[in-house]
Amino acid sequence: MRTSWQEAGFPLAVRTAPPADWPALVASGRPVVRDAGFTEVAPGLRTVVADFPVPTG
Repeated sequence: MRTSWQEAGFPLAVRTAPPADWPALVASGRPVVRDAGFTEVAPGLRTVVADFPVPTG
């Protein structure tokens, strides 16, 4: 799966999740990015949740 993604040029899409969906996304087990606090974003703030197809089988 990663090979085909690489061969396609690593396409991706960035979307803003509705605020009501954020708690479920953060708790979903997907990778979550926590900000380090070196900018205007508070340290530890969860800013990104990765959503991607997970290979099965």
